[in-house]
Order: sequence, then C-alpha cells, then structure tokens
Amino acid sequence: MKRAITIAVLAICAMLPPAAMASESFTLTIPQRFDPSQETGEVRILLSLSAAPAGSQLVIDNATTINLGATQTVAGDSISFESAPSNRVLIRYRPLSNFSGDFCSGAGAVEKNVVLRFSGAQDVVDYRISSYVVGAPAAECSQVSRRIADLPGIVTPGADAVAPALDATYMGRLPLDVMLVLDKSGSIAELPPGVSPASMTTKAMILKSAASAFVANWMMIDAPTGGLNWDEDRMGIVFFDNVATPKTVAGADPPANFFLKRGVGWSPLLTVIDGLAPGGSTSIGAGINSAMQQWKADPAHDAMAIVVTDGMQNTAPLIAATPSGFLGLTPVSGLDAELRKRFIPIQTIGFGTPDVVDENLLRNISFETAGRSYLAIDANTMYDTFAQTLVSILKGNTASIATRSSKSETAVLVDKSARRVVFSLQWAPPSVNAYDLEVLRPNALKVATPTNIQNLPQAEIQSFDLEKPSEGTWTARVRRNPRLRAAGPFTLNVFFLERHLDYRLSVEPRRLRAEISYDGKPLTGLPAGAVRVRVMRPKATLESVLRRTKGQPRRPTPGDPQSKQQLALTALTAADIALIRPAPAELVTLRE
Repeated sequence: MKRAITIAVLAICAMLPPAAMASESFTLTIPQRFDPSQETGEVRILLSLSAAPAGSQLVIDNATTINLGATQTVAGDSISFESAPSNRVLIRYRPLSNFSGDFCSGAGAVEKNVVLRFSGAQDVVDYRISSYVVGAPAAECSQVSRRIADLPGIVTPGADAVAPALDATYMGRLPLDVMLVLDKSGSIAELPPGVSPASMTTKAMILKSAASAFVANWMMIDAPTGGLNWDEDRMGIVFFDNVATPKTVAGADPPANFFLKRGVGWSPLLTVIDGLAPGGSTSIGAGINSAMQQWKADPAHDAMAIVVTDGMQNTAPLIAATPSGFLGLTPVSGLDAELRKRFIPIQTIGFGTPDVVDENLLRNISFETAGRSYLAIDANTMYDTFAQTLVSILKGNTASIATRSSKSETAVLVDKSARRVVFSLQWAPPSVNAYDLEVLRPNALKVATPTNIQNLPQAEIQSFDLEKPSEGTWTARVRRNPRLRAAGPFTLNVFFLERHLDYRLSVEPRRLRAEISYDGKPLTGLPAGAVRVRVMRPKATLESVLRRTKGQPRRPTPGDPQSKQQLALTALTAADIALIRPAPAELVTLRE
C-alpha cells in the first residue's frame, strides 16, 4: 500500500509545471563625463528581491551569463554579481575598457549602453544605484571612492529578446555610513574669536549645537518621500582629546552598538552629542583611526568621516607624511598607513582662525582622501560649514544648498527640480528659542504649514514636500522672540532634495564652468541668463584685519598650548570676524 501511494505522488509531481523563472531586463547607461581623470570608474546597482537570491543569474547583452558570486570580464569591462544582505544582489560594473593604466587615464572613454537581464525564481522588488569616480586624482588613481550625481550611471527599464522590462521601484542612492569625529580637547572650553566674555558662549557649546543641527537637517532632508527612503543610512560618533572614545548608542547595530540606523531613529545621537565635555590634549589621528576601526568591523555601506577640531595635533598617533610624501597614520584593522589608500573620504572642519587650527593639515587630509575642507570661525560660520559638509557628503546622492542668508526676510526661487525644500534656521547658544521661522509659498498671504518640523534649542527646521507644482519664489521670514531682550545673529540655510537636476561647478583660469544634467543627461539649449553663479568672498584678509586690531587678547582656559600669535587672535571682535567671513560679492551669469 505504501508503494502505491509513493507511485501516485510521483505521478502527480511529474504532471506539475517546473518552477517559473523570472526575468527582467534593463539597460545600464554610463555617459561620458568629458574629464579624463573624472570618468565613471564604477556603477553599483542594488536589487531587492522577493526571496533569497540563491540560483539567480545576470545576463550581459543577451550573450554572457554570470552566476551568483562570480566576476567576469566582458568586452574589457569587469562585472560582478554577488549576494547582499536582506534578499538582495549587488551588481558592480567597472567600465575598465574606458581606461588605460588607472582610473585617471580616461581620455579614450566612450558612452556605455549595456543590456542587463536578471534571471531567477525571484522578482525584483526595488533597486538603488550609485556611481563613482576618482576623488583625488592628484593623490590616488588606483581606485574610485567619490560618489557623483552629475552625469551618473542610469538604469532604464526595457524589454530584450527574452524578458520583459524591469518592473521595480527606484529607491535612489545606496545607503551611507557616516562617522562624526568631534574634538573635545581642553581648548574647546574657550570662547571663539569675536565672542563677548559676558555671553559665555564657548566653542564646545557651539560645536554641540551645530553637530545636533547637522543630524536634524539630514533627518529632515532625507526623510522618506515619494517611495524613496534611506532608512539604512547609519551614523556613529567618536569623541577625541588625547585619546579617542567611540560612543555606544541605544538601538545601534550590534555587537559594537556604534552605528545607528536612520530607520531606528537618530534622536539618541542628539543626546550623545550633548554629552561632549572638554578634556585634555589633541589627537586627531586617534579620532580618525577609532572611527575607521568601527567601520572596518562592520562595513555595511560606503563610509565617510567628518572630523571637527579647534586645535593642532599634539598627541600620538600623529598624522604625518609617509616616505611617499602623502599623509599617513598608524595602521589599524588592516587599513593602509596612507590615508589616501584607505579610500574613505574625510571631510574636515577647522573651528578657529587659520593660525589656531592646522588648516594646512586639515586641507591636505581632505585633498588626499576625496573629501572637502572648511574653516569655521564663529557660530554662524560653523553652522554654514556643517551645512556645506552635509551637502558635500550627499552630493551625488540627494542634497544641494539653494541659499544661505542672515536677513530677516529671504526670497528663495524653487523650480521643478526640487522634490523637497528644507528651511534650517540656526543661532548661537546659549539663547534658547530665540527666533521663529515663517515660510510663505509663492503668491500666498498665509504662512505655509510644513510637512515636518523639528525644534532644537538653537534651531528651527521646517521641510516642505512638493508633491504638486510649487515652483516660484518662496519667502522665509525670521522673527525674534519678543520675550527675549537680546538675541545674537542667526543663519538660514535652505536645502533642496533634488528630483532630476544636478550640476558640477569648476573654476578654471579666468572662467567658471557649470556642467548641468537632467535625469543624468546633459541639459542643453538653455536660454540666455538661465545659469547664474553667486560668488562669495571676504571683505578683508585675516592679515589686514590683524594689522589694525587694537583689542587686548584674553588668556585662554587650560587646554592646548597656544603661541603669542594665537593668543593675539583672541582679540578679534565680532566686527573683525564679519570682515573675514565670506559674503556675497557678485552674481555671474554664464552662457552656453
């Protein structure tokens, strides 16, 4: 009897159709960027599947099949197809045939149009894509490490001879891992230049306020919208003085509990930042190494570090030139001694005047690692530099700055390229709730209701999602809290979450060049006056301001040692600082 049942079951199974294989086709386009050292060196496409990816394949141009976990060379290009966490696969396409020798040698690059077909028992649910170029061509050309938005790789769903077009939701860029590396040396307890001793506004207070606003701004800019979400972005914090201390955060990823996902909620990071307290001397190298060690132990996504310091390194491990001439640091966790060969962009912010911070060191750290370097002198410039740093790490991903202002009323031109507008009003501590922000849509008399709002002790941030046409001139009004007898200066940064438009701005001898793309393709046929560039420059040099300064230097609180010249810088007044702070100088109209 048992034998008869077995035979019957086998007969039924034989009658069933085989498991269906799903296939979806799309074209990857990698356009020319027309800069030999900045041609696209890699495109990564992350596909989310309806089930585990086992048994799936990738077919190239209807001819070459790549199994899961394999890498092949096709027409001189390298293509890998690998498993990724949470039922995903990652495609890495490196157009090596566009280069000769290294990724800075792209003079012979041509546009690539490659037909790709996912084949497997799974459905593709959604996808993300990011493109990469050499970040510091004067320092390192063997790998690409900087994400781009202008002229990136593009996925276009389309049927091929075998499969229908890709039917999946586009989710934007790939996630990011960002490490905030914050100085807590003794000198952070001092007052910055131009601050009245009566205000007792220390650099530590300003740093905590600015870093908290950075976290809040990013939460608002990249909140989910229109099917896009970046819940897997992660952030972690390292404090450093003579030693580095990576901070554990409630809800962060185990086992180190260092990186906290956006989707879990970044509010605990604000509590960590508020706990920063001045300590001993300064080891910038320890801070960088500690952050990179944390990431190396859990490298979920592309890593970026943001280093903020108000002084000069004076405690090992020191960042110094290696035999190659490039900057290096004691190797940790298998990372190379040379910072440029770690392929982790480092953004740097020097908090102070050029002679107080080692601006040359910070600039070179960023220059060699595909980062950006900024100098912040007071509260307003610290807020501005954090805003620029946020855009720097997200450019090639999502964000841009529409305008910066310190006026009580500011006009903001919004066009169809913006998906979301974020107004971020910030002011110096210790004032709390010193200002209110009112935003008016084009041609409106009533104050607009924001999609989202966040209030911090020294910031009010409002975001507006633009689901319907909202182009035109918006108005932002800043009102001082009437209950406060006095309030210091404020700064307003307006961010755009981009929809389709992006640009690359370069400065050439006697010329500014803007390369503009829409949906990743060059934007041409623009009318006269369509592109304008606002040039910012200080009204005076630091040298000329110091020459005529007659104030008396203050003695610093215990902390990092300072020279007589550095002490003299503490005599700068608020008016002096205003002269050396970049200000709108001219508006340049470009032509095609």
